[in-house]
Amino acid sequence: MNEVRKGGPFPSGMSHDNFEPPRRMMMFVVTIFLIACLVALAFTWIAHPGEPDETSPAATAEQAR
Repeated sequence: MNEVRKGGPFPSGMSHDNFEPPRRMMMFVVTIFLIACLVALAFTWIAHPGEPDETSPAATAEQAR
């Protein structure tokens, strides 16, 4: 008749094993975030390589203004 919940001090009978999936999900999200940051840095570096060349037509058009 009397219900005894197992699992210790965790609410609603949750055991310690239930804490592993959120940690794995957090590691997955952090990994995806870091990969996205690396892709963004690579894109920025490729798309904007630095100062324009002095001989390029765009650079001379900017100087003429």
